[in-house]
Parts: sequence; C-alpha cells; structure tokens
Amino acid sequence: MEYSIGEIITGEVTGIQSYGAFIKLANGEQGLIHISEISSYFVKSVSNFVKIGQTVKVKIIDILEDKNLYRLSLKQAEPTPRQNVRQVVSRGNTPYKKRFRVPFEQQDFTPLVNSLNNWIDEAKKKYGEKKHD
Repeated sequence: MEYSIGEIITGEVTGIQSYGAFIKLANGEQGLIHISEISSYFVKSVSNFVKIGQTVKVKIIDILEDKNLYRLSLKQAEPTPRQNVRQVVSRGNTPYKKRFRVPFEQQDFTPLVNSLNNWIDEAKKKYGEKKHD
C-alpha cells in the first residue's frame, strides 16, 4: 500500500452504493468513502454528493491491509462552510451581534411593581375572591 494515513489525495468515483462511494486512486488501488464521511451535513443519498467518473479530493483515514482497501473521507479533505464559521467565531471576528446584559443592580422593575396590584385585582375578580382564615 503506497499511501499513508492522513494523506490527502485525488481519486475517481467508480461506484456508488447506499453505504458509500468506491474510489479508484491514482496508483490503481481502491478506497471506500463511507456515507458518514461524505459530508458534515445530513446525507440522505450518496449520489447527491458524488457522481461516477467524478474526480474527488479525499483524506486517508484508515488502511485495511488485509482487504487491500483504504478508508477515505471526503468531508475531512477540505474544510466545510460550517467549519469556517467556527474558525471565524473562535478568532473573535463574529458576525453576530453581542447580547447586551444589564447588571442586576441596574435593572428596573418599577413597571412590574406598578402593574402587580392591578393583576391581582383582575385575578380575584376572574376566579372569585376566597377568604382564607
């Protein structure tokens, strides 16, 4: 087996099954991209992501020497948009608005206090006032 784990190489899609895609590598050896390694998004059908005859860039994630087969990953070969967003956020360049939090000492509950007696009176009228002795 010519390649090693972690290498990123190109290959041609030679077959598609419900569980993954078979890849012919440049040196003639075979590999399999399992459906879980096609994309970081939900994959309902492998054929939605790759086509027979398509050249793809893949990463070798395991070598099954007894079967003379490489386990490959399409999603690990190149960063996906979701991974890029995480990298941007981790660098502090977040495109999202930061939430503004008011410290508890500065919070004003006056509108609630002013309305509380009215709410109690309305509830008493609605449910009937019961005296508790």
